[in-house]
Amino acid sequence: MRIVIVGGGISGLACWLFLRKNLPPPILSSVGLDITIIESHAATRRKQRSGAAVDEAAGQVANTVGAALGIAPNGLSVLRDLDESLFAQVANSGYPVSHFELKSAHGWSLARIGATNHEDPELHIVLISRQRLWDCLRDHVPDDAILDRRVVSGVSYTKDRMPVVEFADGSPGLEADLIIGADGAKSVVKKFVTGDGKADAHPAIFDGLIGVGGFIPSAYLSEKEPRGRVTVTFGSHGFFGYGASRVAPQSNHFAECTAPMGDEATWWSTYESKDLPDTRDFDKEVIGQKLKERHAGWKDPVIRKIVDGAVTDSVYPTWITPDLPTWYTRGLVLVGDAAHAMQPSSGQGASQGLEDAQVLSMFLAHYVERHFSQSASMLRPICHQIPATVNDAVEQASRRYFELRKPRVKLIVDRAKQMGDTKRKKGLLEEWFTYFILWIIGKLPVDAYTKQVYNKLPVDEVRKVIDEETTPPRRYEALFS
Repeated sequence: MRIVIVGGGISGLACWLFLRKNLPPPILSSVGLDITIIESHAATRRKQRSGAAVDEAAGQVANTVGAALGIAPNGLSVLRDLDESLFAQVANSGYPVSHFELKSAHGWSLARIGATNHEDPELHIVLISRQRLWDCLRDHVPDDAILDRRVVSGVSYTKDRMPVVEFADGSPGLEADLIIGADGAKSVVKKFVTGDGKADAHPAIFDGLIGVGGFIPSAYLSEKEPRGRVTVTFGSHGFFGYGASRVAPQSNHFAECTAPMGDEATWWSTYESKDLPDTRDFDKEVIGQKLKERHAGWKDPVIRKIVDGAVTDSVYPTWITPDLPTWYTRGLVLVGDAAHAMQPSSGQGASQGLEDAQVLSMFLAHYVERHFSQSASMLRPICHQIPATVNDAVEQASRRYFELRKPRVKLIVDRAKQMGDTKRKKGLLEEWFTYFILWIIGKLPVDAYTKQVYNKLPVDEVRKVIDEETTPPRRYEALFS
């Protein structure tokens, strides 16, 4: 059985690891299992690169690629299910966040929002650089599993209707039983899932929000910075956030408690713009000057210090995936941003990609095992749920994955849009109304949405489906007695 994963980002690496963990080795030993990741960029391990370090003279963190992100408690639970050592590595490579301090541009404290799952033991959100999370996952994937610097141009099908990944350089394609599109919001695979591949029937949408930010020495933060705090400030011209992104050395917190901050912090500013910037060729001085203009007069001294001293080294337009009619078709399936790129306001981008990988791998393992098992061959003539071929197993797994994941993702996407709108330009009345709403939110108990996202985990729903299908109907029990 061959599986090809297009895209070696967070979702793609997680898919490889979960498939290797969950697909049944005893059954597949006779047919073999090959899982290959195709990545268009270099996918080198961190030990083969120069490590990230704080450049005190420049006031920046050198060699840290990409922005920071938060791994929510539900995402951390997925990592713990995947591998305890990987979970510990990721958790202890970031900074545990116990709460968000919501403030106004005028310096008023509006609300304190918890960032844990309120279970025993608690799991805190972990703020971590995207690069560092990727490095942790990459450390667990062998080099020979990745074909890097290979650009995928499309998908074709054999006469037997097997999907084939085609390459832009004209090299021979890769035939597979399943192709997983983990290739981001501008996914090539998505064109063939939701259309004929000639054009993207549902292209990614620039939603008019742009983020800038980077990494700085934690000395930029207050000397009395409380443990576990991330500060987010709202104003009439956007949004500004900052917090520690790494703990002090040997602070093994396992996301279950707060910890002293290390030498690295992160900051980000989001603003509304109709113009789409060139993320590869932009004038840092112009971006920096506009940053100062947007936040001129904001009262938080930490924001003023960051704006005056930090260099804007990254620009991130917000791309979202429109509501897709399906995430799968004929041996193709989408995960992560390819299926549901969402606004960063969700705080769930990485966590939802991890959930995708777990759910898809569990359903695929379940249906592949049912196809190959001896009892399945006895029941197949009388039970339509048992796949007759590997292709049928892939189809059933993809369908179940989509049906289970779509409602949860939609809930998160809808909430993220509401939060994203608070970062747009506002008139005076809108600005003050936003402050009032945030103040009210801070007075309320933990809402149903947070509980559902942090505590109602998809893995439990998957296990319920699998248990129901694994237990034979009572009228067939004689076959197993």
